[in-house]
Amino acid sequence: MTITEVGQLLGNVIQAYMGLDASRIVLKDEQFDAPKDQAIYILIEYESSKIAGIQHSVDPDTGIETISHSVFMDFAIEVCSKGRDAQDRWQEALWALFSVGGQQAAETANCAFFRSTPPLDLSSIEGAGALRRHRIPVIVSTVQSKIGSAVPQIGKFPADTIKVEA
Repeated sequence: MTITEVGQLLGNVIQAYMGLDASRIVLKDEQFDAPKDQAIYILIEYESSKIAGIQHSVDPDTGIETISHSVFMDFAIEVCSKGRDAQDRWQEALWALFSVGGQQAAETANCAFFRSTPPLDLSSIEGAGALRRHRIPVIVSTVQSKIGSAVPQIGKFPADTIKVEA
């Protein structure tokens, strides 16, 4: 899965669990103006990736090359509102990921969700603006693969060509 696909998966799971309109789920790298109303919205921000391991194989019969790696992607989910919804409902975003529906969505997409560090209340950094923000750090574990075309085999010997005279 790509970073964008993982972000969309997180958004879809949270949207369904919390019963939010799709316009309230935002991938943070988009051009975005915060809603001016009091309702809740969810920002999903990609932070970094760490490759945990790489596997490489070549099928000796076909020469098809497969490379895959296990990756841990760090995301931050921010639950925000000008009203009290973010303050009262931020836990639902976390619950969504670990609900039966969230776990099924992750398994279908061949990934897993983990909480990385405790959630943070970032409301105080907004000052008098009264924007309530709660940040939930999340790790998504997934495997990415690429199958290449046949590659020439180095060190592959042709069929026996030795002639033995009796």
